[in-house]
Amino acid sequence: MRITIDIEEDILTIIKKPARKKRVGQGKIISDLARETIIRRRLLEDKEKSGNTGVGGFRPFPSRGVIITNEQVNRLRDQEGI
Repeated sequence: MRITIDIEEDILTIIKKPARKKRVGQGKIISDLARETIIRRRLLEDKEKSGNTGVGGFRPFPSRGVIITNEQVNRLRDQEGI
């Protein structure tokens, strides 16, 4: 589909190289990037809605108002033989 849009010069400069490398038009590169961004944002929104927002796939435990130090963790490892 053809449409006229204003794209800032710095963005055009950035997409020219991958367009040449892949031998496709600049519009294809922009469309791919827009699609990728939209999909990624939808996935993030879905994750936030489900409450599954963690680091590395793990949700942090709720705060109990106590700070656990590395020394405490190491002591427990020694006690458990880990």
